[in-house]
Amino acid sequence: MPEDRRYLVKEMFGPTLQGEGAHAGRPCVFLRFAACNLDCKWPCDTDFSVEGAVRYDAGEIVARLLELDVHQSRMVVVTGGEPTLQWDQPLSDAVHAAGFRIHMESNGTRALGGSVDWLTVSPKPQFHPTSITLANDLPLSELKVVVDDTVDAGVLDRYVQKYPCENYFAQPCMNDEYARHLARTIELVQSRPRWRLSVQLHKVIGVP
Repeated sequence: MPEDRRYLVKEMFGPTLQGEGAHAGRPCVFLRFAACNLDCKWPCDTDFSVEGAVRYDAGEIVARLLELDVHQSRMVVVTGGEPTLQWDQPLSDAVHAAGFRIHMESNGTRALGGSVDWLTVSPKPQFHPTSITLANDLPLSELKVVVDDTVDAGVLDRYVQKYPCENYFAQPCMNDEYARHLARTIELVQSRPRWRLSVQLHKVIGVP
């Protein structure tokens, strides 16, 4: 197992449930990398700061995921921050060799450095500096758009054109204006039936 590279990890936790998207409710464990290449203006719902993060090699990551996965779900959600800043094929190979199915959530600005089994792209171009654009030809499994005041039906239509895939989710931004964002998201989904509503199930039921 390759152990020369060390990855900056904010946290690994579980057992828990995936809270969003097509696999909401599925048992899993989480691998959350530190660091992100965006600076979103509304509060991110996760702490991915480098403060308190720890460097692990691939073997240590796999060992911890196996320890956490007490019910043998063998599904790991890889997230951040922005996981593609660190994800590579040696780590993917090590996690796959341990029997895990790898689900990743990315902001869609970078190509994958290693294989995954399920890729969720959640684009946030309203927060891109001029040096960052959305990547092309990503192997999407699902698209999840967080609905704030910048997202309307036209935005959703443009995403469908850019990202052909089987699963489209609209998720209300969970900030102080959540009730308003939820109402708008429901309206958008009703007017664009190929989209589905995603809510943060883990927050509703109180799991990590």
